[in-house]
Amino acid sequence: MTGTVVKGIGGFYFVYDGSDVIMGKARGNLKRNKELIYVGDIVDFDIDQNDCDGECVINKVIERKNFLSRPPVSNLDMLVVVFSLVHPEVNYPVVDKLIAACEQKGIEPAICISKIDLADDDEIARAYDIYSPIFPTVKVNAVSGEGIDELESIISGRKVALAGPSGVGKSTISNHLLSDLGIVVETGDISDKTQRGRHTTRHVEIFALGDGTLLYDTPGFTSLELLETEPREIRELFREFKRLDHDCRYSDCMHINEPDCAIKEALERAAISSSRYESYLLMTEEAEKWLK
Repeated sequence: MTGTVVKGIGGFYFVYDGSDVIMGKARGNLKRNKELIYVGDIVDFDIDQNDCDGECVINKVIERKNFLSRPPVSNLDMLVVVFSLVHPEVNYPVVDKLIAACEQKGIEPAICISKIDLADDDEIARAYDIYSPIFPTVKVNAVSGEGIDELESIISGRKVALAGPSGVGKSTISNHLLSDLGIVVETGDISDKTQRGRHTTRHVEIFALGDGTLLYDTPGFTSLELLETEPREIRELFREFKRLDHDCRYSDCMHINEPDCAIKEALERAAISSSRYESYLLMTEEAEKWLK
């Protein structure tokens, strides 16, 4: 039988087979080989015939589509990058680095602009205009629930997690998504000193929503590290560049100092966001430092 690991605590794993969650342990060969089992892993398992409670034994981990080390999860289809414009204020390079890491790891990004009840309408429109032409983008008021239906439509049927700086409302949004299950995720207050939220989730757990969506509730999911990447590979992580770079004079154009660059021309006529381009320059600079 196969199922999805939805939680792991103290050497025990909880496997969802599509209808029930079964507690079990890893078979001895997995322990001896020190093979890690991540929440999100698809596993082959058997019911332990010697256990009267019907626990299971995990035989092997099916090859992963992707995995993250921090937090330790696997097989994500989508990552919803959540940010607010106030309390805390958005840091666009951090948002774009999260998106780039998704692109690198084969995870579809989506964007959620939270706390729209607190932000200026013009600033909301600016943020929405940056991302909505490129990625599924939703504006959410987590207090009233405005935008939650649209978010549910975006994530429907996918294995999905929310990521972004602490304090942007990820737990409150999760509570809206989990409301039909009667599950409440603890939320934290914004620190007066740092204006950042306090982490509230203590372990990774997956919840099955009614429409086939698997929602990963994760602790401290504020960033993703890019793998060591050569500067030229950074271009591939900005999908709006990929739509235009074949129009550059040079096939290996870095979109920085080269003449007849389609990306810079698009930037001049505001067809590409200036903040996204600035994030690209920062990431390229970081990649160059890795090579030294």
